[in-house]
Amino acid sequence: MNPTAATRGPAPRLPDVRPSVLVRIARLDLTLLWRNRTALFTVAGLPLMFGALLLPARGRRVDGLDAALLQGTGHLAFFLVFAVFMNLVNVFTARREDLTLKRLRGTSLSDAEILCGSVLTSAALYLAQAAALVALLMTALGGGPPANLPLMLAGMAGGVVVFALLGFVFAGLTPNSDMAQLTVLPVMFGCLAGAGVMFPLTELPGWARQAAHWLPLSPVVEIVRTGYLGRDFHDAATHGTVGLAGAWAATAPSFAVLAAWTAFGVYAARRWFRWEPRRG
Repeated sequence: MNPTAATRGPAPRLPDVRPSVLVRIARLDLTLLWRNRTALFTVAGLPLMFGALLLPARGRRVDGLDAALLQGTGHLAFFLVFAVFMNLVNVFTARREDLTLKRLRGTSLSDAEILCGSVLTSAALYLAQAAALVALLMTALGGGPPANLPLMLAGMAGGVVVFALLGFVFAGLTPNSDMAQLTVLPVMFGCLAGAGVMFPLTELPGWARQAAHWLPLSPVVEIVRTGYLGRDFHDAATHGTVGLAGAWAATAPSFAVLAAWTAFGVYAARRWFRWEPRRG
């Protein structure tokens, strides 16, 4: 028998999910997160720091736009890395190595309930951070209300799906809980530097701009910025104003990239996610 396949176990089963069970698992996750000060700082402290750094940027202009609003709308997407991706990698790596996942699998809980309960926690944390940041953008930073809230929410929801799947993948590839803080860093720094979070992609060279569009966070940044500011942030260098229907049309390529990452994430998670310790 292939020892690697035995370690991974069978592919996740996806039966019906009981909402009450998801809520109980999410409540447990929040309790454990509160007790883990390192994880709590990663999930809650870092977003607070990034939000505070927006205040000195008020009034500066970048690419014809207010720098604080430009970076702030990028952070609406970037917080996915903290609340969803990094959180899930830490949670599932630690639970796999201490056999918690294996024990949970021996209960009446389904695979989907075990996984989705933790995803629900991460999604709730992310939405709370995003709501607080939107309030900051609307008030202290003078951004006003979002131009297209449904588009924003659709992009954020797609981002939760993609980064949850990537969390499953990296949890499976991470050898132990001590390494979990390191294996997530390439994704975090790559998204921060190349996904248009701190500056628009138009400032990159042509070849780098085309490559950056395919980073997993880039489509979320483009959709959220377009939804909040009512401007085209996909290919238009001038970021021209778009209406409600025009905003959806302008972000169609971004949604296509999200769909591609979702398909890859499903495949990779089924292939590399592990329920039992890597040492077998």
